[in-house]
Amino acid sequence: MPVASSWKLVVIAGFCCGLSGCDALSGVDIQGAGATFPAPLYKRWYLEYYRRHPEVRVNYQAIGSGAGIRQFTADLVEFGASDAAMSDKEIEEAEKQNPRRRHVLLFPMTAGSIAVCYNVPGAPRDLKLSRQVYVDIFLGKITDWNDSAIATLNPEAQLPDLPITVVRRSDGSGTTFAFTNHLGAASKEWKETIGVGKSVAWPVGIGGKGNAGVAAWIDQTPGAIGYLEYGYAELLGLAMARLENKAGHYVAPNLASGRAALEGLVIPDNLRVWLPDPAGAEAYPIVTYTWILCYTNYDDKPDRAAALRNVLDFCLTEGQQWSAELGYIPLPALLADRARMAVQNIKP
Repeated sequence: MPVASSWKLVVIAGFCCGLSGCDALSGVDIQGAGATFPAPLYKRWYLEYYRRHPEVRVNYQAIGSGAGIRQFTADLVEFGASDAAMSDKEIEEAEKQNPRRRHVLLFPMTAGSIAVCYNVPGAPRDLKLSRQVYVDIFLGKITDWNDSAIATLNPEAQLPDLPITVVRRSDGSGTTFAFTNHLGAASKEWKETIGVGKSVAWPVGIGGKGNAGVAAWIDQTPGAIGYLEYGYAELLGLAMARLENKAGHYVAPNLASGRAALEGLVIPDNLRVWLPDPAGAEAYPIVTYTWILCYTNYDDKPDRAAALRNVLDFCLTEGQQWSAELGYIPLPALLADRARMAVQNIKP
């Protein structure tokens, strides 16, 4: 990954380092690991909780959803985090490996949009990309920024004769799952040739670790295009494409279009849901919830279980006030209440 020159990238790196550098304190230490997508918000939550309850310290390592699920399944952390809800198979494996922990619980904590960002000198900051165009870019079928398919959609733009450099995640990622889940819904070719997953065999591009790594590559590489969480893109001031949604409208990623994507979505009792291609006219097409992963039984560490339960309740109530300012979509009140009820199943 190139060395980031932007001070904003330094802000993100510092913000996501957590409290692990603080002096050791007596009290309760809770370990968590997983998704980079919600990391800025999670770090804010844990810092605010620490300010109110300095006897409780949450150390969250933003290592990617895939690695977070693996550490959670190996019982190396008290909680995991993933932008892709665990599958039945993953839940079965975690419960099989950790019979003492009994059952896996998933709590939706926030939601956010996945922006398609680019670095094209001289181009508008809100290029229109049709569903076919952005799929073809990530398939490696459109390779230059002045390609007629892009130029036709943006007749006023001065597009340079510049090769396209696709940037994607190098680590197992829930952001990748949500992004490829959408591409699979938008394109039969993508679904049949590349597929959907936290990691896929990308036909083109260079990899960056975490959302911050992808952001750094885009920021430093003229001609780059990649996908990352909207809050990162907003903080860094990266250009973000307006994408054609299922209704045929070109929509920019923001809080309003993200909320529109979630309207009317039915959440099942297990609180797991996927939203590959929302149908609303004003809906941004790539939006996902993100989950905290816990077990029901922590009888060998009751102090941490009680503290974890209180931390999560704080995040689902008072903590929601910080979602919007960091680029995330606050949970609807009814869903937050359902998640709070599920949190009470964590038993010391």
